[in-house]
Amino acid sequence: MVGRVAVGFSLLVVVAAVAVGPLGVDGLQRAPDVADNAAVTVESAPSETVTLERGRFGSGRYHLDAPPAVVTVADVRGSPRLRYTIDVPRLWLTATSRYELAGRSGTQRLVASPTTVSPDRIEQRRYDAILSIWVREGDRDRDLLQRQITVVVRS
Repeated sequence: MVGRVAVGFSLLVVVAAVAVGPLGVDGLQRAPDVADNAAVTVESAPSETVTLERGRFGSGRYHLDAPPAVVTVADVRGSPRLRYTIDVPRLWLTATSRYELAGRSGTQRLVASPTTVSPDRIEQRRYDAILSIWVREGDRDRDLLQRQITVVVRS
């Protein structure tokens, strides 16, 4: 009985070794991993034209209003992603939009995500802000643009 168990176990070890060895799973040709990558050029981005506009329909909330940023995308491999952010630290306000680039090329318009601020948080007529555009390739972010801008409050 012990001999049969030993033979069965040995046979199992041989089969497993073949399955993961050069004749098994690891011996199969695998497609190389496609790295997420894209050539992205920032053509234009808002500078001094970003505003907080007061709502017109009774809520009194301020809405972030920014012209779109424009980028040119080429040589896309994998699934890189763009991130467009306007951050107003003094107001704890961040508008972030994300764009998948897989299968895209040419000109892309990046629009700030709809963001509002309560009127009781507005204490100044102007706020310093940071406008950023990044491309995420795999597990890293590549900074395409980072600029200081001013956000003007309009009632």
